[in-house]
Amino acid sequence: MQDEIGQVEEKAVEPDTGSTAGTVQSLQRGLQILDMVVQAREPLRLADIARDLEMDRASAFRLLQTLERNSLVAKDPLRKNYTVGGRLLQWASTIGQDVNLVATARPYLEQLVSRTNESGHFGVMSKDKALLLDYIGSRGTIVVQNRVGVFEPLHCTALGKALLAFQPAARREALIGSMRFERYTDSTINDRAALEKTIDKVRREAVAYDEGEYNGVLYCVAAPVIGRDGDAIGAIGVSMVRPIAVGSPEHIARVAAEVRAAARAMTAALGGEEMARSVFDGGDPTRSRREEAVSPGRKGPGPRRN
Repeated sequence: MQDEIGQVEEKAVEPDTGSTAGTVQSLQRGLQILDMVVQAREPLRLADIARDLEMDRASAFRLLQTLERNSLVAKDPLRKNYTVGGRLLQWASTIGQDVNLVATARPYLEQLVSRTNESGHFGVMSKDKALLLDYIGSRGTIVVQNRVGVFEPLHCTALGKALLAFQPAARREALIGSMRFERYTDSTINDRAALEKTIDKVRREAVAYDEGEYNGVLYCVAAPVIGRDGDAIGAIGVSMVRPIAVGSPEHIARVAAEVRAAARAMTAALGGEEMARSVFDGGDPTRSRREEAVSPGRKGPGPRRN
């Protein structure tokens, strides 16, 4: 597939022309491609799109590049296929439509599970909770079982902290201000000051932890997936058995690096490379873009699920 793309890039592309019906033909074709990607039940390849729309690959590739550049589609860096992009997801959330973000996240989640040999999960913010949208169990002897469709608290899960840390400042403050800080284990964060300190650290390091705060036998790590506006559109992470994990700090460090790498790659696809560099390579990315005064921070532990 890599060679095919290279060949396509070298071919001449057709000029934009208007149709006799008074519409712009290239725009019409681009909208057809976008509709295909949205309606598809699985990621689409360039060859599939060109064939189904009876287009030459050069034209299809050029239109896909334009859609990708504007974050309307996202290209899987591993499989070279296409799913819904971050800007379209943001539009959809605004008008209340259900877009399959799971399909976009799935390749990154699969690779994360493969590289860490730990159970992986992906989730989004839903009102004042984290919602688990996808889960893949590890191939190891001990598997952490998670259930898709479950809501989790923001203050004591890695997924929740990663999502909370990268909400707009006013939204984040409102969420923290309304929390009851329910205690699930002896390690659960139980006051605002401690949570704000943690969230500050999550924003600086772009990774969150839960060391048995929600479930005493689990240790979780998660990182935010950031959209073009600097806000979290999701979070990706892994769950480990806590007694085993804490006995191997080097494994936790390696897992955290892999989680950040997965979140960074997905952010680059959905929010753009500049945003990915800002969040994961520079520290507190969005302050200059939209914060003006508010900051957050803290440490990081992080398990989850039952």
